[in-house]
Amino acid sequence: MQTKRKIAAEITVSIAFIMLAVYVADAGIARLNNGDGFIPLSLKDRGMILGGGSIILFLISFGIGFNIKSKVITTLLIVGGALMAIAVIIPTFIIPDNSDMISDTSSPSSDPMLGIIIVGFIIMGLGILRAVRKK
Repeated sequence: MQTKRKIAAEITVSIAFIMLAVYVADAGIARLNNGDGFIPLSLKDRGMILGGGSIILFLISFGIGFNIKSKVITTLLIVGGALMAIAVIIPTFIIPDNSDMISDTSSPSSDPMLGIIIVGFIIMGLGILRAVRKK
């Protein structure tokens, strides 16, 4: 039973990481090409499908593999959460974009970027929790 759960959790976290990596690559290319990435979706749709899907799959993989030892799950949770947070921090705060791709963020409550950063650190924290927790 645990072998099936381990395999299911590892496949799920791998799919989540691939989705996140594709999303980050597409967002980077879209930023360089003024909005034209290699995936023919709008900015909102890309974020909801690839970004949101990867978040859900990361959390599902953590739940499936909760009491199972797996370096793959632990590593991909840590790296995926860090990638998610860093991929938002760098373009938002370090290299600000002055184009009209980002909506008016005059109030902090309307800024979804902070939420994505927090979710990325939560996913990374779940991976760190798996690494330090003794079985």
